[in-house]
Amino acid sequence: MNRTTSDIHPQVGFNKLIGAQLIDWGVDFAKTKLEINESLLNFHGLLHGGVYCTFLDFSCGMAGTFTGHGNKRKLCVTLNLSTNFISSVTDGVIYGHAKRVGGGASIFFTEAKICDEAGKLLATATGTFKYISPKLSVSKR
Repeated sequence: MNRTTSDIHPQVGFNKLIGAQLIDWGVDFAKTKLEINESLLNFHGLLHGGVYCTFLDFSCGMAGTFTGHGNKRKLCVTLNLSTNFISSVTDGVIYGHAKRVGGGASIFFTEAKICDEAGKLLATATGTFKYISPKLSVSKR
């Protein structure tokens, strides 16, 4: 069962600030969306590289945290994120597609890509994440 509702994953913190949204979510995958606005652009009018990295990190982390049990998802922190910038974009909507590709009980590995509305590849990433206890999360959601 795939979950996309904001009660399962509310937008909070930095992801909310940039507008990262979860649009489809299931076992070992996540699909995400981000609407580009002027505040996310760099000096050259292109989507800032930090936004690419943050959006890829969000997408990858979500791909490994689905449990299928209501709002009880796993929590994780990023250990490593390797990003490849392929093309630039100035406006519109971008989509993230991430999948969990391996790991075990405490560490998981992901791959992700970002495409524009036409399907043009903009960036890719591989990531390593560590599951954490809800006790370690300081969020007041």
